[in-house]
Amino acid sequence: MNRRIAKLTVVLVAGFVVLLVQLTNLGYFSAEDLRAHPRNTRSAIASIGIARGAITTADGETIAPALDGNNDSGSPQLRDYPHGHLYAHIVGYLSPTLGVAGLERTYNSHLSGSAADISITRLADLFADSGRVGDLDLTVHHGTQLTARAALGDRDGAVVVLDPATGAVIAMWSRPSFDPNELTGASDTGETGTDTRRQPTLSLAYQRYYELIAEAPEADELIRRAVRSHGVTGMDLPAELDGSGSRSDTAITPLQLALAAAAVANEGALTRPFVVQRITARPASQPASGEPSAGSGIEATEPTDVAQLFDSGEAADLLRQMAAAAEQASLRLAPTETTQTRAAVAEGVVVTVDATTAAVTQIGEWAVLLAPAENPVVAVAVVVETDVRLDADERQPGGTLASLIAATAAEAALARRAIPTSVVDGP
Repeated sequence: MNRRIAKLTVVLVAGFVVLLVQLTNLGYFSAEDLRAHPRNTRSAIASIGIARGAITTADGETIAPALDGNNDSGSPQLRDYPHGHLYAHIVGYLSPTLGVAGLERTYNSHLSGSAADISITRLADLFADSGRVGDLDLTVHHGTQLTARAALGDRDGAVVVLDPATGAVIAMWSRPSFDPNELTGASDTGETGTDTRRQPTLSLAYQRYYELIAEAPEADELIRRAVRSHGVTGMDLPAELDGSGSRSDTAITPLQLALAAAAVANEGALTRPFVVQRITARPASQPASGEPSAGSGIEATEPTDVAQLFDSGEAADLLRQMAAAAEQASLRLAPTETTQTRAAVAEGVVVTVDATTAAVTQIGEWAVLLAPAENPVVAVAVVVETDVRLDADERQPGGTLASLIAATAAEAALARRAIPTSVVDGP
């Protein structure tokens, strides 16, 4: 009898220890992951109706206006996204029914002021509600984002523009997109409804893997090295896919393609991409100015090299080959300050491979572009899903449709300007 009691005691104690360990894990070590889980709507619900910081582009465009938490109307304030589809895959949404996505999710505690480095800036804040929120200043340039959308037009695909030296995202547009206001219940932006042909809330820029085929040796080398970065890039946007679900271990995302091109311009170094340049803290009662860095800066993103994709000699050789390819295609960008800008380019086609018959079907084309060719400060990757290729008599200098789109985005990034609003297409 005593043995049985002893065994039962051991089992109960062991079970208690396991339970204690699991509760500790859930309550402490995994707490942040659970709060950030896309299906956890509790953090979103807790953030509804309270003050929240603004999100602003590098050139001062407010893409998610601040909330002051004033509920005098009797109903809680809802987040409004004035540009609708344009920034949906970057900003995300804050929805009482669907939860949190995008930057709203990654930086939820900073935006709401619950993060320690926002709410506690002095000793007195430990004993009182500091009433502070955090504003996000982005690396994304509004004019370049508009131009990327217009250049892609009504085609599905993605355009990614990076600063190759730092990994800063200058623009990242993918189509189809969605209007986050339709998910939050905020005011109508007047744009068209959500695209139902596929999952528009998934970004083709970093959540879709494509099988790419090169059309020239320099393009083949770029793709071969790019697949080495197959997996999560470490970008500060959530829900990036690691590629484990793709049909091929050689498929990559447009973002990974842009990073590989950026490495060519960065002496072979692969950088971690980011979209938030700076977080600033301010009192919730103080209106956001709409200008970057209006509050007291508490955190700035530092460029980080994560791997060496090429050695410096290989990168220089590949850059020369890409520049020669651009010259052969007569690809030159619009002059800046009366100076003709040379580019470097690599391009190819996007395919699908039938798992049963191994038949290859072209579904689009891709291109990367670096500019200026002598010392690139802009890296662009384009994947466009279209069966239409420009015939020889239709081609303008630059060749393929993807390379022409890349050139348009690069010109905007170099000039930091937008094309006229009248020619900007919808989603």
